[in-house]
Amino acid sequence: MTFLAKLLALLQRVFYPLTNTPDQALQAMRNGTTAAWIMVAMHFLLGAVILIQLSGDPSVNSGDRLIPATIQLFFALIYAGLATANWKGSRAAAIGILIFVLFDMLVVTSRVQGFDLQTLIQMIPLLLAIGGVRGTFAYARFVKTGEV
Repeated sequence: MTFLAKLLALLQRVFYPLTNTPDQALQAMRNGTTAAWIMVAMHFLLGAVILIQLSGDPSVNSGDRLIPATIQLFFALIYAGLATANWKGSRAAAIGILIFVLFDMLVVTSRVQGFDLQTLIQMIPLLLAIGGVRGTFAYARFVKTGEV
């Protein structure tokens, strides 16, 4: 296969994965898991950076300034749980990932002005989560009919 064919196959798997066979549906379902793990990494790194930044600041005398970091780490924990459940084939987890990614995207776009790198980076998990929902429902259909 040429490089262009491999690139186009990868782009199709990300943007609109095929769900015609159980293997393709399983690969599409794994897109949702990948989306959740990307969000885990983003939230964990953001929370860790905030904590590290505040730990060296002697003017921090209240735990109130730690709330944003705690929220980021809590979201990372939620995404990790959803990713684990989605890996096992949970349709509710796939929908939960999509809803949380949409909510996260809404929060980010409402807080930034103009073009921001974080908005662009969050488009990737959004596209993967949409394909993950499609794959999860298709895989459940294959399991129900006994093809898996």
